[in-house]
Amino acid sequence: MRCAQIGGLCTVFLRRQTSSSIHHHHLRLLPHLSTRPVSSATSAMAVSNQKDQAYLDAVIEKRISMFKQIQQAQDEQRQAMSGDPIKITMPDGSVKEGKKWQSRPFDIALEIAKSLASNSLISQVNGVLWDMYRPLEGDCELKFFNFDTDEGRDTFWHSSAHILGEVDSLVSLVS
Repeated sequence: MRCAQIGGLCTVFLRRQTSSSIHHHHLRLLPHLSTRPVSSATSAMAVSNQKDQAYLDAVIEKRISMFKQIQQAQDEQRQAMSGDPIKITMPDGSVKEGKKWQSRPFDIALEIAKSLASNSLISQVNGVLWDMYRPLEGDCELKFFNFDTDEGRDTFWHSSAHILGEVDSLVSLVS
């Protein structure tokens, strides 16, 4: 599994939620989680953490804004591409029609059944694990994986580990 790629597996959970709501939700809740007694050393750290928090608040907003701008530019580029018809072969041998650089595995799953789209955590395109929201690039074989499969479970736990790591780093800022 690969991290740090827009279309990588680590973005599965975050794409279904907005980055800003995740960050701000945790930033609002975390100060209330600390139940440790406050010492003078802790008070000094709190002042430092307040500065850190102010910096993070500014940086996070800027990064979210930059991400949205880049995402919008990529979406516009994708829409400008040909959108040529592609054939998507399912595991049962049936063939679905899609559009190059526009159809996503999520869209195909939704055509088949709403439950398939909502339960699928990751897809596989031509033998390669593929984010549900990443556009298809051409004719392909497509499979879907839910939590009952090794691929689905691995994706879920991998993404969860990143989220827990982020929360842990935020908790350490306020503790």
